[in-house]
Amino acid sequence: MKVKNADEFYKILERKAIYPVFQPIVNLQTGDVAGYEALSRIDRHDTTLMISDLFVIAEQVGCVWKLEKLCRNKALKAAANKPEHAKLFLNVDGNIIQDKSFIQGFTNRKAAKAGVPSCDIVFEITERSDIENYQILQQIMKHYADQGYEIALDDVGAGYSGLNRVVNTSPNYLKVDIELVRDIQKHKKKEIMMEFLLHYCNETGAILIAEGIETEAELECLCRLGVHYGQGYFLEDRTERSKM
Repeated sequence: MKVKNADEFYKILERKAIYPVFQPIVNLQTGDVAGYEALSRIDRHDTTLMISDLFVIAEQVGCVWKLEKLCRNKALKAAANKPEHAKLFLNVDGNIIQDKSFIQGFTNRKAAKAGVPSCDIVFEITERSDIENYQILQQIMKHYADQGYEIALDDVGAGYSGLNRVVNTSPNYLKVDIELVRDIQKHKKKEIMMEFLLHYCNETGAILIAEGIETEAELECLCRLGVHYGQGYFLEDRTERSKM
């Protein structure tokens, strides 16, 4: 069966028409930039597709690793000029290790070439796919952790598996879903849940990151609760945008 927009997808891959932007991740207690998340964007030449559309198509045509490899390579090249010791968060599909075309050691080689040490790289496992088998999730986390990389779980509190992913794994960072952050200062239950996650992180040694901060009121609430790190458009406006 023909996949919608597949031809356009292949053209984007062929042209390598993807570039990274870097969103700062800020230590909410000090105001310092602790790292950057590499977000992939499409060169909008003759296409209406979004990057999320590309990953949907990639899954349908069996090219997830090809797309992810392109995004990762572009991000690592651009991150060569990142501030020393700043963490680089790279998104990775949780099922990628099962892809037959997956190349072990790819990131090691590209990071070394770019001069980015493995201790500065955090692999952010996304929930683009349903990872019901925690052995697979643990396998990919071990694959990267054994090479000196840190691990973050994205969208905690949302998606298919919710908090089960957290208690069945040992990530270095938990990134709270944007819906829990949105207008948190207006909802006591959201504050209670955030405090629960913060307590869990404090007890396990993980760092809690609030995603999608868009207002000063949200930021003030998160700082009052003691959340470790944050990111979002509001913080971008307060922080000098990276020129990486």
